[in-house]
Amino acid sequence: MFMKKYAIIAKRDEKSEKLKTKLKDALDRTLEYDEEEPDIVISVGGDGTMLYSVHRYIDKLESVSFVGIHTGTLGFYTDYLSDEWQQLVLDIQMKDPEIVERDLLEVHYHEDVFYALNEMRIENNRRSQVIDVYISDEYLETFRGNGLLVCTSSGSTAYNKSIYGALLSPHMRAMELSEIAGINHNAYRCLGSSLILDETKYILLNTLNYRNSVLCVDLDSIELTDNELVEVYLSDRTVRFLDYREVSFIERLKRAFL
Repeated sequence: MFMKKYAIIAKRDEKSEKLKTKLKDALDRTLEYDEEEPDIVISVGGDGTMLYSVHRYIDKLESVSFVGIHTGTLGFYTDYLSDEWQQLVLDIQMKDPEIVERDLLEVHYHEDVFYALNEMRIENNRRSQVIDVYISDEYLETFRGNGLLVCTSSGSTAYNKSIYGALLSPHMRAMELSEIAGINHNAYRCLGSSLILDETKYILLNTLNYRNSVLCVDLDSIELTDNELVEVYLSDRTVRFLDYREVSFIERLKRAFL
């Protein structure tokens, strides 16, 4: 893979900014720094910084690839620790990486389209939300509770894990629907389990009143005021990650949680 131009997105802390300077000084010897039209984006920070980096270049995903270096502990989107920055420089300069494509969710709301690498969710922390759930055009349930979350395979280890959703291999082209504090008793029933759907399905969420509800898409949030459908698809667009070194999904799980 021939790359000429690169950019660095760093978390706004002293350690990350210093590391950005070191990386730039080393890479400028062989590559051109260009924040507007980069071939490669290096994310310095954590998984949140990587999400920010992806959304920073969301309109250029077809021409940009990403790699991450973590300034804390290892994250799911970062293959290098901060003391391995020189190895990352050498790998970028010398190696031909494997391209790993990760899926995006495509969220349609009120004529707007949003993309999520991790997840989207509708939440309400003031009152129980009542949402009709359709899988494609087939009615599933009327959910009552704090909200609903839909994640990608990559995002299944993020917010989804904290609400006891299933962990999916990031190589699976699937999305997962999980409930957030669902009400489940003899008056109201909900599924009570995460639902994993293949790429041929989509999700429609409908309610008569979104008052006090928030639509969260990765790091962004939108106040919901209109009585509109929220539709969620597995997008045809993907995010390209540069894989210079093999870190298996199981190894990432062990480092993060065990």
